[in-house]
Amino acid sequence: RGFLWSVGEEARSNLLEAATVDADTGQIARLFQCAPFGRHTWRLLDRYDGEVKDRYWREVMPEWNHYDEAELIELIDRLLDAKRPRAAFHATHLDLPKIETSRLKRLLFEAGTVDTEPIDQYMLESHDLSEALSELDGRGGANRDEMIRLEFMHVQVLEHSEHGIPNLERWLSESPSDFVQILAFVLQSDDGGQDPSEWQTEDTEKLATAARTLLGRISRIPGTGEGGVIDVEVLSQWIADARRLCAEHGRAGIGDQYIGQILSRAPADDDGIEPCLAVCEAMERVGSDNIGLGFKIGIRIGIHDGRDVVTRAIGKGGGQERDLAEKYRSWARQRSPRYPYVGSILEDIAAYYDRQGLQHDDKAKIDLRRRH
Repeated sequence: RGFLWSVGEEARSNLLEAATVDADTGQIARLFQCAPFGRHTWRLLDRYDGEVKDRYWREVMPEWNHYDEAELIELIDRLLDAKRPRAAFHATHLDLPKIETSRLKRLLFEAGTVDTEPIDQYMLESHDLSEALSELDGRGGANRDEMIRLEFMHVQVLEHSEHGIPNLERWLSESPSDFVQILAFVLQSDDGGQDPSEWQTEDTEKLATAARTLLGRISRIPGTGEGGVIDVEVLSQWIADARRLCAEHGRAGIGDQYIGQILSRAPADDDGIEPCLAVCEAMERVGSDNIGLGFKIGIRIGIHDGRDVVTRAIGKGGGQERDLAEKYRSWARQRSPRYPYVGSILEDIAAYYDRQGLQHDDKAKIDLRRRH
């Protein structure tokens, strides 16, 4: 490989032609895989039969290089035909603006649906995929439905990425029926009822994994306008419709819990108190125990995911938890007069962190005894 890369194109052409005389298919393909990955090598390869070329594109290990637009088109098309979309994305991810829209869409769709490549080879990186979707999202040739599909099929890779899942979140925040369908991918009905035929799918495990990730990541509150202001009437209607559909499809209790988890990610008001008044009003109108439970679960998960738990020094007690308890208890006092249901939920969260603080106090005492 090093030798083939060190010689000029004319010398390399003569060398490859001479070296492949009487060689078998595997030897020829292997030799060409050692040559520089680019147009010159591909034109030399055109002299050989289809079996050699097919094997080359199935096995070659492409790397990013300064490809021109014609080379980008050829390498993408040939690698996609060889069922290697991740390899194609890896070789082109730094040249996204050069890739025309239809080809970029095909590349991203197949990277999310074709699973014939080795699982540990050319894995999609969150930053690179985020840039690709942002590039595509800004073009007129990609419609909203296509962006929703792409964000859903790549939802796990997009976690904590700059692009995120804006089209997917907006879609669910506007459509309670689609929220219930996503829920159905994760959990079967509790009444043994039959889901609509359009919800049936063959790849249930992959869909369930993506749906579970999505439900854990939705942060856009239904009713949120362009300026970030939440319309309480729109939110309340979304909750009512989602609850009705969940009940119709045998997922009333768990549906309420997931609605509560979504509401737990609502922004604070200008005074810093969470949840904001629009969400308090909508929750108070319903007063569901399961929505309250889901809200509390969502808060615990959110705090755990956002805290650096390794910073707790040995022997230190539950000071962090007591600070959290005081924060939520303060919010409960301020929300309770107008929203007693919400206030009780916030008080329960405070009590939970009181208990967690005591547990860490006990652990700290044990740790100190062990050290001395």
